[in-house]
Amino acid sequence: MNASNPSPRILTGLSFLLAASLTVVSIFGAFAPATYERDAPSMAAQGMGQDWVDLFLVVPLLILSLTFMLRGSRVGAYLYGGTLLYVLYSFFIYTFGVHFNRLFLLYCLTLGASLYAFVLFLCALSRQEVENWFGNKIPARATAVYLLIVASMFYFLWLKDVVPATLNDAVPKSVSDYGLLVNPVHVLDLAIALPGLVIAALLLLKKRRMGYILTPIFLVFVLILAVALIGMGVMLKLKGVSDDISIAVIFAVLAVISTIFLLMFLGHLKPTENA
Repeated sequence: MNASNPSPRILTGLSFLLAASLTVVSIFGAFAPATYERDAPSMAAQGMGQDWVDLFLVVPLLILSLTFMLRGSRVGAYLYGGTLLYVLYSFFIYTFGVHFNRLFLLYCLTLGASLYAFVLFLCALSRQEVENWFGNKIPARATAVYLLIVASMFYFLWLKDVVPATLNDAVPKSVSDYGLLVNPVHVLDLAIALPGLVIAALLLLKKRRMGYILTPIFLVFVLILAVALIGMGVMLKLKGVSDDISIAVIFAVLAVISTIFLLMFLGHLKPTENA
């Protein structure tokens, strides 16, 4: 898919800058307890769990997927786009949800690099006839339904927290417990991520180009996010903050199902000779 990227040097430079900043942030978050000393114990444990996943999964995946994409791999392109989206999503939370610490400028750098890399990537991919990359037996309806189910699940989870607080003119527990103004996860999911899943599903059902672009990207995003949430759940257990591992089990199931749909979807990619 090298033809889809009109500015490989810019995208490569942004990607390696992103990988470097994400590596530094993750190392400090995972191994330096002082990083989250101003945050609530639950937030600190979740941050450490996510940093471990970022360091040992996301950074290598970012570099490998970029490498394969630049060599013409369509699978590599979708993995790269989904990884960028995950980092972009995560670092909106880091920049607005983690209490100010010495890594703040690196949080901003990581957010900015992932944002502009993702914009460049999407602009380049949207100029390709992506709908012709796939065979006729692509599981469009099943995949779209799955995206809608995932969106509905998270809508229910967050609205169950937000709506009662709104009606009672109160503050959700997830906000007050962490000493935040608002929960940035609520903002991102309700305003951007969950509508994005719905839009991708509808575009896929209508066989629109952006549906073929966004669907695999969102599947990769959901998969990596589920793994990160597993890491958070495990770290909560290891730090003695929570003994409940049911959340980790739920997200493990979500990761497995997302992997199955991703493999089914990308399994219908045509050979890349004419990409």
